Amino acid sequence: MSEISAPAYCQDCGRANAASAQRCLWCGVLLRRGTLQRFEPTRVEIGYLGGIDGLEDPTTVSLTISGSGIEVRSLAPGSKLNKISAYSIIDARVVDASTATDGGRKRASWWWWLLLGPFALLVRGQKLPDVKQHDYILTLRYNSGDEIRSAVFHREDRMGLSLVEGLARIVSALVQRTVKYP
Repeated sequence: MSEISAPAYCQDCGRANAASAQRCLWCGVLLRRGTLQRFEPTRVEIGYLGGIDGLEDPTTVSLTISGSGIEVRSLAPGSKLNKISAYSIIDARVVDASTATDGGRKRASWWWWLLLGPFALLVRGQKLPDVKQHDYILTLRYNSGDEIRSAVFHREDRMGLSLVEGLARIVSALVQRTVKYP
């Protein structure tokens, strides 16, 4: 007979997680036995829009989130590495900037033209589905000297929302970990 293991409770948010969980399902940080679990680095390719010195033009970048902060590297050869310290990160926000365009209407079929002649122009065709242009924006606010800056990234694919929201959760967990346990 198998033994049921007790859930592991996150010391940060207090919610229950599986006993074998590495991170809290709810807040991203799982503390067990008074120690902080290792913060695994996350790497993803994402579109860059602006907000970081040294990266001027919108381009695709490699974004790495680790316990020490965020590293942004352009995929162009010879590009330099830009780092944002974990202690300077304020927060991460997600915006769904997707737009939907009207699909329009399909013209009347040929048999309407045979039946009605030029009056077939008055027959409304079938409505075509709307077309969605996906665009999900991730904004990272951070301190740079005496000013607060925003680094803006985006994904333009169907799965972009889940990816961008996941990155925002990871950054929020990093901020919570850094603020509470420097």
